Amino acid sequence: MTKKRQLYSRYTKEIKLEAIRRVLEEDQPVQEVIADLGIRHRDNVYEWIKKYKKSGPEAFDRPIRKTTKPLEKNKVEEQLQHLKLEVEALKTYIETLLHCEEEKYKAIQVLEKQYPIEVLCNALDVSEVSFHKYRERQGIN
Repeated sequence: MTKKRQLYSRYTKEIKLEAIRRVLEEDQPVQEVIADLGIRHRDNVYEWIKKYKKSGPEAFDRPIRKTTKPLEKNKVEEQLQHLKLEVEALKTYIETLLHCEEEKYKAIQVLEKQYPIEVLCNALDVSEVSFHKYRERQGIN
């Protein structure tokens, strides 16, 4: 029968400090302390003592993780603004090329296999209903 192995155990600051106190101040054997507190490995206690002697109780304060999410969010927002400007510029350019609605409808027909009609109509400032009515008039389903 195989034993299930737990990879890592996390211990609270309080457990660590209690183990250290018992070993250093009360001279309890490490083996007894780990049994009482449910600590899996005696090496943990020795490491904690080493850290405690070097930095005191603050050694067990959890460091605040620096996250890059706000930076990533700003970068994404900048990209979004840039893309919005590009779309606006392209829409303006298209408006200069396609003067009448019928030219826009023809452009949508050419591109409809590559892009959704809804997106094309929105990009060309054309009503989707109007486009479908145009297709009906042309006899295209």
